[in-house]
Amino acid sequence: MFKVKQNHTFQNPMRQQIDQTTQGKQSDYAHAVGGVNQILDRHDIGISSRSQASVIDNVKKVETGERSEVNAHQREALNFGRDAFESAKKGNYKQAGVEAFGSTVNGLASLFKSIYTETPSEKQGIPPH
Repeated sequence: MFKVKQNHTFQNPMRQQIDQTTQGKQSDYAHAVGGVNQILDRHDIGISSRSQASVIDNVKKVETGERSEVNAHQREALNFGRDAFESAKKGNYKQAGVEAFGSTVNGLASLFKSIYTETPSEKQGIPPH
């Protein structure tokens, strides 16, 4: 989908690990993660270890077909929502705002993907009944 800057040097090691996981992946999900991850690193926005692990797991499983992009976005909506709540409790409102926004965007992406992604039958030319 997009890379903001091809030669970006990651400042946050956790975001660099996410970037390394997206390298060479073909899914729309991995491409979106790669671009958003770079934007967030450029603006010094952190990520919790739980969400980092979840994003990496999602990228890998979406790529192999083990998880749908819809489900990956649903998982991220939940994880980023949890992170927003935890950050707000600690008084880190900037981080909480970014995480809440990420939760919302992933929820919307899940909805969009569920509406516009063909089912396996549709991909074979079999229309829905």
